[in-house]
Amino acid sequence: MKQSLYNLSFKNGLIIGGISTILTLVFFFINPVLQFTNFVVPILSAVIIIALIVILAIDTRKKLGGYWNFGQAFLSLFIISVCIVVISLLVNFIILKLNPTLPQTINDAMADSTAQRLEKLGMDQDQIDKTTKMFTDGEFIAKLQPTLINELKSLGGSLVFYAIIDLIIAACIRKTPPLFATETGNETIE
Repeated sequence: MKQSLYNLSFKNGLIIGGISTILTLVFFFINPVLQFTNFVVPILSAVIIIALIVILAIDTRKKLGGYWNFGQAFLSLFIISVCIVVISLLVNFIILKLNPTLPQTINDAMADSTAQRLEKLGMDQDQIDKTTKMFTDGEFIAKLQPTLINELKSLGGSLVFYAIIDLIIAACIRKTPPLFATETGNETIE
């Protein structure tokens, strides 16, 4: 069963990673900074990815006999998540390497959109300047650069995020077989 769990989970991770890549590229071609300046886009992407994780994990459970404990569910979900994170990091790394001016463009767009939102909230200019300081002092743009350290930090943060999501999903979709089940034909009697 473990080999099948690994194979199905890896396959599902590649499928969702591919869909995540398509979403990233679609939003990138619409507007390269859209994922950073419009808070709806990352939320929409996350909802789609999490829904796909749940759907494919339940499908994996069915293919493995319809039952699995919390540990098996979490293992499957985590394998899926590792695939998604690695694929996403590679895609983002390639996009940033192929377009070296993109980090500066993202930084400037984030600074503008943040300042505009804060102005609408009625903040005075001193508060806005303090809040947007990371965009003007180079702190944010340094985090966007495609370096090994930044990629490792992103990998760690993403894996922690997905592990938390995976724990929640695993608790919801685990299904243990009935203790005193006997099979008669196609139905189970308890």
